[in-house]
Amino acid sequence: MKLFARYSSFIYLKYFFIIFISLIGFYVVIDTLTNLKNLPSSANLQLIYVSLTALISVNYILPISLVLALIVTMINLIRSNELVSFYALGVSKNRLIMPIFTIALAISFGYIGLCFTQFAYAKERQESLEDFQSFERFTNWIFLRFENKFIYIDKLFGDKQSAKDIKIFDMNGSQILSQTIAKEGSYKDNIWILKDNTIITLPQDIKLGGSGLEIKNLDEIVALNNFRPRIIESIKNSDNLYSIGDAIDAIRTFKNENINITKIKSTLYSMIFFPLFAPFMILILYYYMPLTGRFASLAIASFISIFVSLCLWGVLFLLVRISINGAIAAEFGIILPIIILMLFAGYKVYKNR
Repeated sequence: MKLFARYSSFIYLKYFFIIFISLIGFYVVIDTLTNLKNLPSSANLQLIYVSLTALISVNYILPISLVLALIVTMINLIRSNELVSFYALGVSKNRLIMPIFTIALAISFGYIGLCFTQFAYAKERQESLEDFQSFERFTNWIFLRFENKFIYIDKLFGDKQSAKDIKIFDMNGSQILSQTIAKEGSYKDNIWILKDNTIITLPQDIKLGGSGLEIKNLDEIVALNNFRPRIIESIKNSDNLYSIGDAIDAIRTFKNENINITKIKSTLYSMIFFPLFAPFMILILYYYMPLTGRFASLAIASFISIFVSLCLWGVLFLLVRISINGAIAAEFGIILPIIILMLFAGYKVYKNR
């Protein structure tokens, strides 16, 4: 790596970590003071709550921290005349920004990778501490349609991947073929293992003297392939918390089940595309920065850059929320703005090649 690339990368990373950690600390303090009454009584759970709050703040703070770090880096390079010195030595605009852009892009992709993990459920964990004072949680009264079956679950324990009091209605159109009643079930190897079952089969040809109800009692049966507990919980709950993998599985599972998957798609797109706002915004801002402080006010330039970045970040965040609520299509509210930013950033790079 060239000396100028190592130098600019070091300065950018330094300011990024300063801004990122500072904003996380500010977010955690404000959130903790706001929810002080709801904090669990245990000191250990309070520490876990603070840690989860810090993880949640990453969703909001990371993109804007990447952009603000670029603004601070450029202002300092301009003030010290290092920026114009780089240009005088023959370093082109594109070559100078590429290391910073690569770092921002790598951090954004790293965040997207985290959204494949349990990191995506930090907010849910935090809320369970507020509501139940522990991590033990379950979902009540679930009624869904899956593979031409109507399924009712009285209690679902997502962490344990188990459930109690399950009823499965096997349907043929609007006609009930049979009902399976299980006292408990567990999800293993992509299947549900139901225990203490009662299977009631209804006669399809009801006539005088015909066969009646057929009732069987079975200790254990296998049912509902790929009907994951996490997907069930996410469909039931209104907050629609998903990891990227679970969101993709939910779309595949319910796309043919007459279930509205608009919120799932919007959540998926927001986790994949919204973080890319930062690297493309970095490129755009960089090309509008002045070369030296002699011909432009650095105070005004930094104020305008920060103001534009915050406004655009706020507008994109608002579009994400509107898309999740279903007011506009996620493709227009989430993907299209990022594509426009990418195309404009690419145009600036091409223009300064």
